[in-house]
Amino acid sequence: MEKLKPKTRWRNFHLRRIFFYSLCVTLCIGSFQSIRSSPLRSVHLTVNNLKRTLLFYVPKHVVQAPKLIFVLHGSGMEAKGMQVLTGGQFDELADEHSDIIVVYPQGYGRYWNDCRKSATFDARKLNVDDVAFFESMVKYFKDHYAIDEQEVFATGYSNGAQMCFKLAKERPGVFKGFAAVAANLPVETNDDCVEANQPVSMLLLNGTADPINPYDGGMVKAGDGKKRGEVMSTNQTLQCWLALDKGETTSQKVYEFPDVNESDKSTAVEYAYDCVQSGKKVVLIKVINGGHIFMNAGFHLWPRVFGNVNKDISAPQIIVEFFRSLK
Repeated sequence: MEKLKPKTRWRNFHLRRIFFYSLCVTLCIGSFQSIRSSPLRSVHLTVNNLKRTLLFYVPKHVVQAPKLIFVLHGSGMEAKGMQVLTGGQFDELADEHSDIIVVYPQGYGRYWNDCRKSATFDARKLNVDDVAFFESMVKYFKDHYAIDEQEVFATGYSNGAQMCFKLAKERPGVFKGFAAVAANLPVETNDDCVEANQPVSMLLLNGTADPINPYDGGMVKAGDGKKRGEVMSTNQTLQCWLALDKGETTSQKVYEFPDVNESDKSTAVEYAYDCVQSGKKVVLIKVINGGHIFMNAGFHLWPRVFGNVNKDISAPQIIVEFFRSLK
């Protein structure tokens, strides 16, 4: 049998990684009805001459002036796939509380134009104004559902988490809180955001064995062929958000989550900080031996290239509780 040349072997390996990523998304869409039977509503908005799409879920008995939570997908994904990757749990929590509208926006070409100037996907190359997209969505829900504009939040996974970082840097006054899963801030030479330098409430949820977003910093190693450049470590990312308070910061608590599933060979620890001057909260959940995963009870069909799956915690539950705790 003829041996493959090194370049050919690498190209085949790269294609396999893309295939697994696509398979993950396909599995999500295929299992969609089994996780959430209630259909999502769909809206198209024109922002800077681009037609943008969003899906959203409204509880049947939603209260007046509800909260708004954006849930942002990762690289190469679609909005509906993000609903399933999170196990439909954000929708279930919206039903439970009756005061949340959950929004799954669609990135341009399945990507978000975040702060990383090394990124090469179309949203970045065309400099798509995703910040304006979010401002337009907030206005839409204010006009059509009379949301409480003081109760707007954003959470995201991977590229979606990087977009949350951008919103936190450039539009901190629009959002009450953020939650970033599987992402670190880009290093200074890879960051072209125009920062407002205002303190924000931020939840970070990262795995120490993440094969894509390195917990200790370095080059992002995504398998889709798209360059994203270098990122800080998780601890440096945490310190950057804490430093914005410019005042005294006290550690509120260290909490070890129960290791309810020892077979996953993973545990989680929460480090919570109160920013005294601003009243903001900054929290890190360190998932020991956790991969590039959005932990939830409803979806575990992660390909191995994403790393180890922690089964002790529910990220949607933690995120909604964090948002609801903010004053």
